[in-house]
Amino acid sequence: PAGGWSAWNGYWKNSGKKFFISVKVISRLYRGKFLAGLKKAYQNGELKFEGTIKCLQQQKEFKLLLDVLYQKDWVVYAKPPFKNAEGIVKYLGNYSHRVAISNERIQNIEGGKITFRYKDYKDHSKKKVMTLHADEFIRRFLLHVLPHGFCKIRYYGLLACRHRQGLLAHCKKSMAVRERKSRFENLSWQEVLKTVTGFDVTMCPCCKNGRMVPSTMLCGERSPPV
Repeated sequence: PAGGWSAWNGYWKNSGKKFFISVKVISRLYRGKFLAGLKKAYQNGELKFEGTIKCLQQQKEFKLLLDVLYQKDWVVYAKPPFKNAEGIVKYLGNYSHRVAISNERIQNIEGGKITFRYKDYKDHSKKKVMTLHADEFIRRFLLHVLPHGFCKIRYYGLLACRHRQGLLAHCKKSMAVRERKSRFENLSWQEVLKTVTGFDVTMCPCCKNGRMVPSTMLCGERSPPV
């Protein structure tokens, strides 16, 4: 937000125009944190070395690799801010509401193998086709699943979940911003969907008259008489 709430004297303080952290500082800090985590994982036996990197199982070879990585200048790209809210939603939507591969990219599933389209960025972003065994396809897909405890979007500072509600209220009060209640505040998701789209998900799609209700019956149980 390029600013913060001052709890000491109760006002909003804007930061300078060049408030963001230096890219060089971020690069070195990220390099140190990443390699420290890599070293810890190696010591705990959490890393697997196969194929051409199998030699890294030896402590001497792994230490040489770390020495080389510490000497390199890591690159961290800090992107300029978006011009409007629409750009932010479009950018974040690609990360928070997309799967690793869409159904339309899958060409064929046959004989325990999966054929799909992909874009080869190393070859001028040309579209190509690849076929993998099902277990290898699933393995690669699961690499995109975040580990336990990780979030796709994590908020810090003013928007941190722990004290966001109270700080935002203080900020709005100091800037004389009136609190506006959402018209969907007391509605269920079914009622919101009907209000926005006109589509009633609780109505039976066959007879257009009966109401759809959640069922907790297990397979094999008989439904009660109507």
